[in-house]
Amino acid sequence: MFTPERRSNALQASARADARCRRFMLPAPVCAVLLLLAAVPAQAQPRDDFGAEPAALEEVVVTARKREESLQDTPISVTAFSSSTLSDANMIDLRDIGKYTPGMSFTSYGMGSNEAGAIFLRGIGQSDHMVTTDPGVGLYIDGVYVGRNQGAALDLLDLERVEVLRGPQGTLFGKNTIGGAVNVVSRKPSGTSGGHVSLTAGQDGRLNASVSGEIPLGDQAGASVSLLSKQRDGVGEQIFKGTETGDEDSISGRAQLYWAGQAVDFSLAVDASRARQAAMPHSFYEQASWLGVAPCYQRSGDAFVPCPAGTESDPFDSYSLDDLDTAQDLFGLSATLAWDLSESLAFKSITAYRDMDYLGSLEFDGAPQRIVYYRETGASDQFSQEFQFSGPNGTNVDWIAGLYYFTEEGDNDQDNDQFGALGHRLTQVETKSYAVFGQTTIEFTEDIAITAGLRYTDESKDYDLVFRSLDSSGAQAFDDSGQPLYVVPPTVLDDTWGAVSGTVNLSYTLADGVMAYATYSRGFRSGGYAARPSALSSVGAYDPEYVNMIEVGLKTLVLDDRLRLNAAVYRNDYEDYQAQVNRVGNRFDTRVLNAAEAEIDGVEIEMTALLSTVFRIDATFAYTDARITKVDLHPSLEANFSGGHRLPYVSKYTFSLSPQLQFGLPSGASVLTRADYAYRDDFFGQIANSPFEREDGYGLINARVEYRTANRDWAVALYGINLADETYTRVRNYFPGFLGFAIWNTDRREVGVTIRYDFWGEISLARTQGYPSP
Repeated sequence: MFTPERRSNALQASARADARCRRFMLPAPVCAVLLLLAAVPAQAQPRDDFGAEPAALEEVVVTARKREESLQDTPISVTAFSSSTLSDANMIDLRDIGKYTPGMSFTSYGMGSNEAGAIFLRGIGQSDHMVTTDPGVGLYIDGVYVGRNQGAALDLLDLERVEVLRGPQGTLFGKNTIGGAVNVVSRKPSGTSGGHVSLTAGQDGRLNASVSGEIPLGDQAGASVSLLSKQRDGVGEQIFKGTETGDEDSISGRAQLYWAGQAVDFSLAVDASRARQAAMPHSFYEQASWLGVAPCYQRSGDAFVPCPAGTESDPFDSYSLDDLDTAQDLFGLSATLAWDLSESLAFKSITAYRDMDYLGSLEFDGAPQRIVYYRETGASDQFSQEFQFSGPNGTNVDWIAGLYYFTEEGDNDQDNDQFGALGHRLTQVETKSYAVFGQTTIEFTEDIAITAGLRYTDESKDYDLVFRSLDSSGAQAFDDSGQPLYVVPPTVLDDTWGAVSGTVNLSYTLADGVMAYATYSRGFRSGGYAARPSALSSVGAYDPEYVNMIEVGLKTLVLDDRLRLNAAVYRNDYEDYQAQVNRVGNRFDTRVLNAAEAEIDGVEIEMTALLSTVFRIDATFAYTDARITKVDLHPSLEANFSGGHRLPYVSKYTFSLSPQLQFGLPSGASVLTRADYAYRDDFFGQIANSPFEREDGYGLINARVEYRTANRDWAVALYGINLADETYTRVRNYFPGFLGFAIWNTDRREVGVTIRYDFWGEISLARTQGYPSP
């Protein structure tokens, strides 16, 4: 039955929808949809099995446009994960968000390190960790840009939320966001005393421990500290050495001071992490007969011989005798000042320093004889300063303008052993980047708003390279005349680029809880230099690449706020695509050039449905068609790809389904049960699209059952990760006539239990409020 209030609201909504149809002379089918959506919230709702009126979905607040606003009011494609969602879905580190974000791939590939992160959104990203290249998806920690793939697989430590912004974000976030941006927002001190301790134990020696606490410092200030230790045995093995690969051994921490005044807020945050673990499990999967390399070996006395034909081997095992240990140290310090200068003007300053050092080990053959082996150290020191000025939020005109400065000094130091030829390559890059930006949103009516923004970036990079030949003792090699031998002699280059990026967006409220939008956005990724030149002719710079995106989307929150359904359709025109090419007839003389153009078409859908007060379903779907459309090279150069080739790491179809049941018991305790299924279609590890680089589609199943006591202080959870024990690879690389290899995922099945004790009352509203009872 309709109540008088609901009947009145329905009539008003229908009248508004009808008025829009007449005013804008919309086609009859569109008008019919508007009238239907306008009436939906007013319909009588069925009651759930327990007799309680269905609750509403919680409001999701994001900062995708550098100000706090509802997800449903933000006219761009955003996926947001709250701290409770990260926990309920058994997410261990930042890579796990890729399973539940439409059109996203978040994997590890960099010197065999489990701490590297290669992020791809809508077919755009970068897998290489070298300082000569930049990511295609920007990673931000509390507004601070992280310029390296190495270290991007962040621990999920004391976070408030994670936001994934899909599509070019070149206006407010700047360079290297042509695929999108990942914005990690940490939890600020609340001003109350308390904290939590947590212990997780599971298969393969899993032992994670975390502790977090905070104290008030007077009436306006607070401090918080969080620590996380992760331990797990390896899931792979170096057979002849008896050592494990794919283990976890890391510790991370974060401390924050926060002061909130009447007009000024200030926070000072420091974070650090340390990891000491072996490389990811990998194995050789194609026999290179001219090298005598086999996929499996056995010991015969003091010798190692290929296994008999047909012998099965574990793809997580390696027969290499090389050292495969890795190490990584991260440190970050940031200061944020927010000052309301007046009722119509606000100022914000973000000052940050980040430091990263790592050691990596990678070998390409998986054989006991050394064929191709790299030992690499690297470092990155970056400083950034951003000033923002913004106008009033909540009026019909909002604006933001700012200045940005970024500088980075980085290096990669490699000791190479290739077919017995020893070498040492040292690459150093210094980057300086300046930008000025502005964006304005004007609400012409209650229903129509236009946003326009522009950013100009000026960037310079200095490049120093030397590739020395070494003798058998590892010292500098000399020719017969006493002159030092080089693969590439000392080389110094510099280049400067200027780029304009921006956006135009129109949003239109079709009905209560229904908004449509259309966006044009342009972004760019910085130029760079050859990462691993093996000849002087390979050394050189390449220019920035650009993406022009057109997107049309719909955001809906209907059925009394119990159904959230967001969808987007887009096209990316990819210009000056940065790709590796070779000299004709010489596959070892490679460099990176702006060699191609590509088109990316996609559809993305996200849904959250609250079917009763205790049962909800989250689902995502994405279709991504990313292909090379044009190759433009000088006749002296050739590429290992052509028109029609799919871009790497891109699955045409991805989807996820997450049903969740959360209810209260008569005792006052509560129970949460959740299952997650995430599927991705086949993809290629490289742009050559060789059948050897193709990874078949796969699906992953996770589950969690959690019991929380009546006063919400104790919780015990049983979890399962990759319950079907699916075996799949992070990446496949194939070199025709040379070598083939695979780096295998370490995500084997894991079952364990987590115990948590909260000794404060307001750690999370979602955790402290009572749940409906049957």
